[in-house]
Amino acid sequence: MGETNMKGIGTQHWSVIKSLIPPTAELVVMPKPHDQPAVIVADLDGDNHQEIACVYRNQGEMYVMVAKQDDNRWHPIGNFKGQGYTVSELLAAPIVDAQMNSLLIGWQIGGVWSNIDILQWSANGFMHMLHQETRASRVEVEDMPGVNGMDGNAELALWLHDSGKAFQVEVYRWDAGNLVIADDVYPYYFQKMVAYYESVLEESDAARYWYYLGDAQRKAGMHAQAFQSIEQALQFPNPYPSRETLLRWKKELDAAKRKS
Repeated sequence: MGETNMKGIGTQHWSVIKSLIPPTAELVVMPKPHDQPAVIVADLDGDNHQEIACVYRNQGEMYVMVAKQDDNRWHPIGNFKGQGYTVSELLAAPIVDAQMNSLLIGWQIGGVWSNIDILQWSANGFMHMLHQETRASRVEVEDMPGVNGMDGNAELALWLHDSGKAFQVEVYRWDAGNLVIADDVYPYYFQKMVAYYESVLEESDAARYWYYLGDAQRKAGMHAQAFQSIEQALQFPNPYPSRETLLRWKKELDAAKRKS
């Protein structure tokens, strides 16, 4: 097996992985900001005992393996072929079931985006939950509070790179077999996006960033501030995404301001 940076891997887990993946394989090292081997230790089958999940490369192909310990012996309970050339994300969170962690993998297929894969343990072993291509440049996963607080299930914020430091962001949760838009947590999550774009605008005064700031403020329920941001965006000779879109938003925000 090729040399791998062992940062973040315990000696015992490293020994288990080496014993179970092919001798010609090497562990994948996730790129920055992770910069560490694609290994996670978490309970993935709901039995209150931790499994080991890792992503490795063998003969040019990507694989994810999950190993379980029974009677002091480790053995694979899942081994799947992956995509792309590295992994951008590897995390465990209760996405599908509040009582059991899912395994989320970002298979990096391009310079700024990955295909998102969610594996969930079932009576028939691990199942791939996403049956349509789901792309992201960055993923944030947490149980986000809605109008009734947190519910024990993790929502996913998927960032898709636009240009520069601009991202199209949408928040999803698992419901009835699919990822659906979780607009009830917008006020919580998009306050974070407001802070992000305010920081970006301190460095670069661009129409695109004013548009995205206004969009984040609108979704966070900050209608008056969003109105001001759209007015700023309209000051540019070539407003983004278009003058017509911004003027329509301005009209809608003005109506929302009058109601609030």
